[in-house]
Amino acid sequence: MKEQRPDPGNNHSFSRSLLVTMVLIVVVLVTIMTIYDYFSLKTSTDAEFSNLQNQTEDTIGAALRLDDSATTVLDDQLNTQMKAGFAVLFTEYNRSGENPQTMNLTRVQAALGEGYDIYIINESGVIVYTTYPAEQGVDFQSIPYFYAYLTKVRMSQGFFPDRVVREIPDGRFMKYAYEATPDHQYILELGYSPPDFNTTNLRLDDRDNIARFVSFNPFISQYQVFDTTGHSTADDSLPDTVTESYIQQAITSRSTIETDDAANHTETRYLFVDLNNPQYGSDMSRVVVLTYDTGRVRNDLNHLVLFHLLFGGCALGIGCCLAFLLSRRMTRPIEKIAHDADIIANGDFDHRIGTTDAREFVILEKSINTMVDSLKSATARLNDEEIFHRDLIDQMPVGIFLKETDTGTYTFWNRASEEIFERPAKDMIGKTDAEIFSAAVAEQIKKEETGALASRVEIKYRKIHSKSRGERLIHIIIVPIYDSKRSVRYMLGIAEDVTDEAVTLKRDLIFSITRSDILDQLAIIITYLERAQLKTTHEAMQMFFDKTIGSVESIKNQIAYERALQNPGVIAPRWQSVNQAFAEAIQMLPEHTADISTSVGKIEIFADPLLPRIFFSLLSLSFRRGGPVLSAIRMTARRSNDSLVLVYEDDSPGIPAHEKERIFEFGYSHDDMVSLFLIRELLGFTGIAITETGGTGEGIRFELVVPKGRFRERN
Repeated sequence: MKEQRPDPGNNHSFSRSLLVTMVLIVVVLVTIMTIYDYFSLKTSTDAEFSNLQNQTEDTIGAALRLDDSATTVLDDQLNTQMKAGFAVLFTEYNRSGENPQTMNLTRVQAALGEGYDIYIINESGVIVYTTYPAEQGVDFQSIPYFYAYLTKVRMSQGFFPDRVVREIPDGRFMKYAYEATPDHQYILELGYSPPDFNTTNLRLDDRDNIARFVSFNPFISQYQVFDTTGHSTADDSLPDTVTESYIQQAITSRSTIETDDAANHTETRYLFVDLNNPQYGSDMSRVVVLTYDTGRVRNDLNHLVLFHLLFGGCALGIGCCLAFLLSRRMTRPIEKIAHDADIIANGDFDHRIGTTDAREFVILEKSINTMVDSLKSATARLNDEEIFHRDLIDQMPVGIFLKETDTGTYTFWNRASEEIFERPAKDMIGKTDAEIFSAAVAEQIKKEETGALASRVEIKYRKIHSKSRGERLIHIIIVPIYDSKRSVRYMLGIAEDVTDEAVTLKRDLIFSITRSDILDQLAIIITYLERAQLKTTHEAMQMFFDKTIGSVESIKNQIAYERALQNPGVIAPRWQSVNQAFAEAIQMLPEHTADISTSVGKIEIFADPLLPRIFFSLLSLSFRRGGPVLSAIRMTARRSNDSLVLVYEDDSPGIPAHEKERIFEFGYSHDDMVSLFLIRELLGFTGIAITETGGTGEGIRFELVVPKGRFRERN
């Protein structure tokens, strides 16, 4: 009987199998990496192009806005000088019997001095008389938005300044201003360009800046800048028909337009930079036409793809060779390395990978040992960093505290928290709110944490009483901290004492309110003076001058009141008589005929020193809203449970229902109503709430709810 031998065909070499496996792995990996690199390169190239495009366009927009802001400052500086020029011009207009045809414009130009030009525009928007012959007969109806602006000026009264603009083609910079004649038939226009005006404005010119920013982007093949009339800012030329249509689209929509030319591999963006200022007639907005060479982007991508394909091929060849070499010597030392690795994996970081006979594994052995040393060092550093971070947070100037949501106990309470709340960490750590605070405070904290969970953050101002510093205002932020399973694990609190900042805010509010009211009175005075100038008899003029006395007295009283409040000692709230505060507010009003009365008794409330100013703002709103029909204003008081309600009423048309809450928004302004945001803020400092409760068409009615402990009645 013959000995049966194994079939040679079934004996596979482990080294060969390992080699084939490694080669297949290398092939798959290199293929995947090559494909991935292609899409990554395409994505990164597109992103680089987009980022560079956005950066360039943002920079151009910022440069144009910066230049516009600087020019606006220059505009404002010249407005006073232009107003004085109109005084001279109107003197000649009156001398000519209010007939522009007989005005001696040359004599007025000489009287104004060097750099002035005079224009007279009729109701059709045509320059009919001027000292600058080149613009004789110019018809502004060709510029619809500007003709509409001129019509508004002609039908109005007063001084209307315009922007500094650059004339084409002579390149000189001119400052313009307008004022209508009393009969509203003509507009008198002044242009001003002193000898050094061009030098000053050229320093602000944006052309060189835009050219420099464009040069930083290698993908831009050309660019042009156009104004809102569709003319080039460089030479006043018009573009081709297609470009002009896209420019008009950008101007009409006041947004950026983009077009692609696949045949020529270009992308053109019509960048609209909005520089319009409603205060002026000229729209200084710009359309920057940027042509991008997308073909260059594609060529760069193709070169990068070819390089990575060659690199992938080399990596594939090298990988196969390395697989062949490594497969022959990997089997024997693997078990020993795996054994040592198991010991280390069980937590013995002092154990080392033993040496083997195979030199190929020396690097692997050293790498694993180095990795173990690094892991050991990283663990130690992690512990040290945890201690460092805890100490760092403990030294921060704001209060930081941490509470576990499961147990409700505090786990961290830094030094700033100890100083703000005057509670040491040893009394807080490991305890709940119910164990530390009263039931009311604990319930308030619970509500704040519930709000933080609902909105991801809760921001509150909390008043606390400090034994050493009295009542303090604390700004608190509550934020939930989630674990890896998106479950809330901690509630993080950040607290800061903002009492001093609140005092500073009150001072700022004082100056803001006074400035606004004085500007209103000055507007009334200017209106009366302008109307007085149009009168021809002394008695008629004196009548308007007398009417300005009330506004002047009001400004005087307001300035005196503000000077008294500049003393830091009067910034804090204090007990004040409602009758006296309301009487002081009435004294700051200009002359009026309304019947103003109070029926509040001898009530005093604990309020901000600006209480008379608050009442004055309500009175001013009544006069603005009521106008000539306003005849009565009344202040009364009534009790509501534990609170006191002060009711302010008048017989004006009232405030529409949809505006009753909006008038308390910051920056609100509509027709004859202004924002009462500052009033609500000032009252809120001492817990007083204000709302508008009047019926539509039944007059203004404000209710000021004073909480318990904030009002009293004097005997």
